[in-house]
Amino acid sequence: MKNKILVFGLAISLMGAIACSEKKDAVMTQDPTAAAEAVDSTANLPVTGEDTSAIEDAPAKETEVTVTGKVTEINRGKDGYSATIEAADGKIYTGTISIPNMADPKKYRNVAIGETITVIGTTFGPGDDTIIKVTDLK
Repeated sequence: MKNKILVFGLAISLMGAIACSEKKDAVMTQDPTAAAEAVDSTANLPVTGEDTSAIEDAPAKETEVTVTGKVTEINRGKDGYSATIEAADGKIYTGTISIPNMADPKKYRNVAIGETITVIGTTFGPGDDTIIKVTDLK
């Protein structure tokens, strides 16, 4: 068993060394396109003098919500689970439910598909995402 782990670790190390040397070779060539493809770390940096205040000042869109609906799907995770909730109006929400996110950890519980639950929490993410970080479960 130890030999298999040792061989596996050496194989991963060798692959990493080969991958790094290929990038170095591309950077050291005189072909500017190969070098640009190998190292493109400046592509997302702002141009000097460019106004970036809108990017830096844009707050994450978080809204406090209360949703009641029927659980249609459950995906188990390491610290909890996510439950897909279909509200009465047909809108679909995904609630991330975990002990660390709960305002009162004693209210954490497992739910079942088909169960009607009420979740309270904040939506997060860009746009009109319907992901809710659940802080209270009823």
